[in-house]
Amino acid sequence: MLQEKSEETTAINTTGIILFMVLVFGVVHIGFHATYIRHFPVFEKFNWVHHVHGALMASWTIMLVVQPFLIHRHKYTVHRFIGKLSYVIAPLILISIVLVAKYNYHSGVVKATSAEVFAKQSITWMQFFMFLLFYSLAIYNRKDTQKHMRFMIGTAIIMLGPGLGRALKAYCPTVFENFATLIPLYVKIAIAGVLLSIDIVKNKNWRPYAIVFSAFLLAAIVYHARYSGAWQSFGKFLVNYVY
Repeated sequence: MLQEKSEETTAINTTGIILFMVLVFGVVHIGFHATYIRHFPVFEKFNWVHHVHGALMASWTIMLVVQPFLIHRHKYTVHRFIGKLSYVIAPLILISIVLVAKYNYHSGVVKATSAEVFAKQSITWMQFFMFLLFYSLAIYNRKDTQKHMRFMIGTAIIMLGPGLGRALKAYCPTVFENFATLIPLYVKIAIAGVLLSIDIVKNKNWRPYAIVFSAFLLAAIVYHARYSGAWQSFGKFLVNYVY
C-alpha cells in the first residue's frame, strides 16, 4: 500500500494487478450485498461493531484498487499519501476483527457450546493473523517493490474469502450448502499457489508468495483441526482474557 518509487516499479504488471483488485472488490461487494448492504437503511440485527468493521474493510478493498491504479498513472506522491493512511486503517481493521469475533462469540454461545462457537471462529482468527503478517511484511519491505506488492496482494486474497463464502451461501444455497466454507479456503490456496508457481517458473523471488501460500495452507489445516485440543486451548485463552 505504501510504495517508494523505484526502477522496479515500471516492471510491474499494473494492469493485471488492477484487474485482480477489481475482481476482489466485485466479489466482496456481491457477497456482502446479500448479507449486509441490502439491509440498508434499517440494518436489523447489526450493531455499531458490524458497521465500523464493514466500513474499514470496504475502505481497504477500495485502497487495494486505487493504489495500483495510481502506480499505473505514475501518481507516486498520492500513492504514498494514501499508503500512509494504512498505518491507521490496518490497526483499526485488526481491532474491529477482534470486536466482531467477541460479539459473535457471546451471541453464539446462547445457542451452541463454547467449543463449537470457537471452532467456527478458526477462519476469523487465521484471517486476523494473516492480515497482520502480510501487512507487516509489506510495510517492512515498502522500499522493495516486488516484495511489497506481493504481500499486499496477499491481503487482497484474504478479502476474497468472506465475500465468496457469503455469495455462495446467498445465491447458491442448495448447491454449495455444505461447501460454502471449504471452497473459499481452497480457492485462496489455489490463487496463492498459482502466483507462487509463476514466480518460480519466471525465476523471480518466490519467497514472498511462498510465505503467502504457506499461510493460507496453514489456515486450512487449522480449520480442519478446529476441534483439536491445541486450537480449543487457544480459544479458552481468548475467552478468559480477550472476550
